[in-house]
Amino acid sequence: MTDHEQLPKPGFVLNTKLVKRFVADELDEDGQAELAGQVALIAMFHAELPTALAAQMTRIVQHLGGDAELVRWLDRFPGRPKIVARLFALIDLLDTFSAEPSVVTALSELRADTRYPPGLSGYLSPDTDDETLAGLAWHIEQLAADDRMADAVRLAQNSAALVERLAARARELNPDLPDLADLAAKAGKAVDEAANDAARLAE
Repeated sequence: MTDHEQLPKPGFVLNTKLVKRFVADELDEDGQAELAGQVALIAMFHAELPTALAAQMTRIVQHLGGDAELVRWLDRFPGRPKIVARLFALIDLLDTFSAEPSVVTALSELRADTRYPPGLSGYLSPDTDDETLAGLAWHIEQLAADDRMADAVRLAQNSAALVERLAARARELNPDLPDLADLAAKAGKAVDEAANDAARLAE
């Protein structure tokens, strides 16, 4: 391959010329928007990228200053980059609190009444443990990787709603927890806003 490093699925490419210009601070806003679109397509494949493509992604992340800065950079560009950035933010929230004992207990109690809350059947594991919320994060990532962005957005919104529902009980059990209800509500709203913006752009 020359200018493009490509995944097996057509359309999933990273233009090496754009990457070189980006890390040299020579890429204008339009070029960055093009690169962000490519990065947003492949970012969900981070665990299975071919070596050369992973190296290009590493150059981009290092130039920006880390994963958090990558998310902020993607969030600057409308459409898929912004949606992916906000999915990543929600995924991080799910991963961060998945193994928190008070959250696991609150989720288990909630599921005693409603085993599969709305929109989560087929995604929630049958049992509740310290990997249950992380499992939802994994499904969101896989849906986005499969280019099923509407499904990824829907699952993200339903996952955020689940965290909102369990947040008060989790904080009763652990008063030192941050305000998960607020964090989840903001993350879910951010995903929703990005998806709505993208739909308007497509009209």
